[in-house]
Amino acid sequence: MATNIPTAGWATDVVDFLSRNLPRTDEEEGWDHMFLTAYQIGCDALVALGEADETRGGAIPRKNARLPDELPRWDDLCVSVLRLAAQQRLLSYRLPDSSVPLATGDWVVYRIGAPSPPPPNIAAANGLGPAFATSEVLSVLRAVGLLAEGRWTDIAETVFWRDWPEEWEMDVTFDPRFSKAVEQALATIPADIRAEMDKLVTITGADVTAAVKRSASAVEESRTKYGPNASIGPPDTPEQARRGLEFLRQIELDWLFFRRWRLADGWLTPKEASKALEIFHDDLAIAMRRAVAKRLYPNLTFATAR
Repeated sequence: MATNIPTAGWATDVVDFLSRNLPRTDEEEGWDHMFLTAYQIGCDALVALGEADETRGGAIPRKNARLPDELPRWDDLCVSVLRLAAQQRLLSYRLPDSSVPLATGDWVVYRIGAPSPPPPNIAAANGLGPAFATSEVLSVLRAVGLLAEGRWTDIAETVFWRDWPEEWEMDVTFDPRFSKAVEQALATIPADIRAEMDKLVTITGADVTAAVKRSASAVEESRTKYGPNASIGPPDTPEQARRGLEFLRQIELDWLFFRRWRLADGWLTPKEASKALEIFHDDLAIAMRRAVAKRLYPNLTFATAR
């Protein structure tokens, strides 16, 4: 775990921020994740923090809510705050010169008479660029230890490695700390994780045949349902079926890293993983999956693809 993180009080600030800024359901009885990543992770965080119970479409407040005796991971909760703040446009990242990035290629569209964007109120520091945040976001960022004296703290840097702002043009794969983490991951990979990875990267002829049959069954079902004149494509060829399997297996490899690997701690035990949020689309975990797979399976391009 990262050092110098706040020791107390910050979890309540996270609960307050998430509960105020996640979209409410139509009945205002809970929170609607709308199947958007930032909202899904935010709802998951409220559940893990003892504030809510999970529903199919989000979360509802828990009766007699209280923080758990063992809090979820600090770094995961920081990511949930950053993603929700950016999604709700309460936090915006700026280019290194503090300017606002062009949102539409070479064109910038402004509403006539609209005020100019405010200047950054978070200064670049510790490998991170400038940003602007509302007062509410500034408060929670200070509470979790990512911000101090108007600039990013040193422990904020690797949190942002997990969600690289495009404006800052980050690439952590060239950082010595990332290279060291790759070597550590390779040297300490648990047997169950290695076995799962070996299984996922192995696509047999039987797997391909089964996928072709599933595709053919789906096509036949559609033709029966929609009639002979419906525009329905042919079933997958073996080559198409293999590519589809490769795509799905790559996603499963990513999820293995989302659940069981963190930069500060390496491979998580099942008990440690139970305190982790499933931060999907985690840029750092994907980069680590690619680096590890490249060393373990150098001839399998699908396992190392972005």
